[in-house]
Amino acid sequence: GTSFFDAKEIKFLLDLMALLVNPKDMMAFIHVFEYARGVGSALSKEFFQCFLHFGQGNFMQGVLYPKVQDLPKLNPNKNVQLGLFDDDNEIGSAARFKLLNLESSLYKHPLLKHPKLTHDGVIFFREFYTLMRSLHTLEKPSDILREAINSSLYKGIVELLSIQRGRLKSGEVDEEKKKQAKERINRKARLLLDLSRQYKELRRFVNAMVLGGNELSEGEGVNLLTVHASKGLEFPEVYVIDLVDGRFPNRKMMSSIEEERRLFYVAVTRAKDRLYLSLAKFDRVKKIDYKPSQFLHEAGLVKGEFVEPEVKEKKPKRVKEDS
Repeated sequence: GTSFFDAKEIKFLLDLMALLVNPKDMMAFIHVFEYARGVGSALSKEFFQCFLHFGQGNFMQGVLYPKVQDLPKLNPNKNVQLGLFDDDNEIGSAARFKLLNLESSLYKHPLLKHPKLTHDGVIFFREFYTLMRSLHTLEKPSDILREAINSSLYKGIVELLSIQRGRLKSGEVDEEKKKQAKERINRKARLLLDLSRQYKELRRFVNAMVLGGNELSEGEGVNLLTVHASKGLEFPEVYVIDLVDGRFPNRKMMSSIEEERRLFYVAVTRAKDRLYLSLAKFDRVKKIDYKPSQFLHEAGLVKGEFVEPEVKEKKPKRVKEDS
C-alpha cells in the first residue's frame, strides 16, 4: 500500500504547510491547485506567477491583498520558456462570476480577470483564499494544521479522494467503500496533527515531515539533498552542482524536459541569501568535455545559443540464424 507520507491527503496538507514556510515554492502551489477542476499544472503555474505579480514579488500579498490590479504580460526580453502568456489573451471580466455571490474583496481580486479561470476554478480559489487568510496569522504547527483540516478546501479534497477510492470498476461508487476510505483519510490527518504537536515552529515541522526525521531541525552543517527532497525547504546558502547537459537535464532518465525544468526551478529557489551554480567543463578521469546545462542558457547565465544534442539512432542488433 501507499506509505503514510505518500498518501495524497497528507501530501496536500504538507504542500499547504510548505507554501506557508516558503511562499516562493511554486511546486507546492501547483500540487495544491491541481485539485481545482479544470486547472492543470500549466494553468496553476500561470496563477502562481499572477500572484507574485499582484503582490510585487510577495506571493501571500498577491493572494490576500493584491497591490497590482492588472494581469502580467509576456516580457519580450525574457525567454519564451519563462514567460507567462505566449500571446495577448483577452482579459476576462469578473462579471462572469456575479452569480457566485463572492465577498467584495474576492470579487475585486485581479485573478478573476484571468481569461482561463472557470467557475470551478473561482470556487476553488475562494476556498484557498479563505484558508490562507486564516492560516497566515497562525504560528503553531498544530493550530495551522487543525485549521487546514477543518477547512472547506480540505473537506472537498477528502470528499474527492473518498469517491475515487470508493469507485468500482463499473464506474459506480460503493458507499461503504467510500465511507471506509474517508475514515482512513481522517485517521491519517489526526495522526499528522498529533505529530505536529511536538513542534513549536512550522519550519521545523515541515522539515521533519518532508525528510522523515530531524536532520534539519538541530545543529549546523551541510545538508546533501536531492532536488525532490528539498521541496518546501529553504536555506541561507544553496549549491546546485553538476549543471552540465546530460546530467541536469538528465536526458537519459527524464520523462520530459518540462519536468526537468521544474526541478531546476525548485533547486534554484531554495536559497534565501546566496545561490551558487556549479558545473565542470572537463572530466579529467573520463577525458570528456561537458557543455553547460540548457537551463543556464535559458536563464541567460551562459552566453551563446544552446544547441540541442544530436540523438544517435541505435543500430538494430543482428540476429544470428541457426545453421
